[in-house]
Amino acid sequence: MAILLNQSFNPCDLGEINPNTTVLEWLRSNQLAGTKEGCASGDCGACTAVVGELVTINNKNVIQYKSINTCIALTYSLIGKHLITVEGLSEDDNLHPVQKAMVSENGSQCGFCTPGFIMSLFAMYHNEKNINLTKINDALSGNLCRCTGYKPIIAAAYSAFSEKDQGSLDFYERNQSQFIESLSKLSEQKNINLNFSDGNKTLVFDAPSNVGDLSQLLSENPSANIVAAGTDLNLEITQSMKEFSHIVSVNRVSELKQIVEKGSEIEIGSAVSYEEAKSILIKYWPDLDSFLQRFASLPIKNWATIGGNIANASPIGDMAPVMIALESKLKLRKGKSSRTILLEDFFISYKKTLLEPSEFIESIVIPKPSNQDRLMTHKISKRYEDDISAVCMAINVKFNKSKPNSVKIGIGGMSGIPQRAIELEKVFLDHWDKEGLTSAAYEALNREFTPFSDVRASSEFRLKVGAGLVKKSSLILQGYPVQDLAHYSESKKS
Repeated sequence: MAILLNQSFNPCDLGEINPNTTVLEWLRSNQLAGTKEGCASGDCGACTAVVGELVTINNKNVIQYKSINTCIALTYSLIGKHLITVEGLSEDDNLHPVQKAMVSENGSQCGFCTPGFIMSLFAMYHNEKNINLTKINDALSGNLCRCTGYKPIIAAAYSAFSEKDQGSLDFYERNQSQFIESLSKLSEQKNINLNFSDGNKTLVFDAPSNVGDLSQLLSENPSANIVAAGTDLNLEITQSMKEFSHIVSVNRVSELKQIVEKGSEIEIGSAVSYEEAKSILIKYWPDLDSFLQRFASLPIKNWATIGGNIANASPIGDMAPVMIALESKLKLRKGKSSRTILLEDFFISYKKTLLEPSEFIESIVIPKPSNQDRLMTHKISKRYEDDISAVCMAINVKFNKSKPNSVKIGIGGMSGIPQRAIELEKVFLDHWDKEGLTSAAYEALNREFTPFSDVRASSEFRLKVGAGLVKKSSLILQGYPVQDLAHYSESKKS
């Protein structure tokens, strides 16, 4: 099984490796040690590398480059793709423009985080025609530096692009046609099945290319672990030292990577990444832009999938409350049979869902909004960006003659599951423009939920914050100039 690696046009055989091996582990065991291990959980960005993937846009093959956290990506998930690390940027003794800019702007001190910053800037260098502070901050949202400070790194981003504006092309731009040709040959392989023997045990990795083969494979192997990006599941490998005996990857299944608009609905395949889904979501719900900005760093959004986030069933997963408020449905597939359920009915208890053995999420179906609908989203977390929520709330209001006549509220962090707040919806409709809304909302939340206390927030804090977010939403609907910190951050960046 092969990938393209750095500046070589010839396939690089990954070798016989344990399917649980992360990209970072594979790199460092193959003397590509510029990529560093910091947190092993996708938080610090020291392990950032860039993946190039062949896609078709307007009937033309192009390579899309995206930054990823190699510490939580499985090596076999890159089969057929192009992996670029910090070792693959310079040409002989000539530094890449991004590397040269980091040197000239003094963008590095201890240097441990520097390769990750360079690779994030390299991805932006290829993906953007022009830049501003907002784009730079977004590109670097997954990279932490404890000693240099970000000002010289931001200056390096501007400096690198000033050279690009002069018309010079780096190695990957000059040789794009050859990389496309090489990736086209690699992508000819369809279903992947790999077995790794370790003593008296055999570990298996499967990556089918179509939904029919995926269904059959899971029917024959109901205990297999389904992985899309694995940004959460793979933490069990890196943090808990767990080893999965049979991994089934869905990130090659073509039907699960599609976004389809049809009539009054949008259908998003369960293996579509957050960054891939961003444009269609913002098109219909513009307020989601600032919410997604806070959802996760760009390397996580490049890799993580909406379906995986939902199937993970975390009570503090940010997307499930939004999808519940939007009255989304899930298409579930088992063998040749399919069923459709409301997302709000999917979660049973902590980490337990309605999924049966061998069943998987095929797609998420979202009704399109009317012109009078308004979605408001709120995320409370200790860190502003790239942090787990203490409380996440989404309120979807439908209007009739300037007055709410229907509301759906999804909440995370209030119980062991993402949940619809039915009692709170009634209170909101009855009190949305009244003085007593906050206290009524608190009482409704207290009746309907028993929030847990943990290191992020106490039970009482969650109840009070939840009630405050309801009041904030009502003030926004009434036209009061309520400061939205997400939008405030965006204005400060621009």
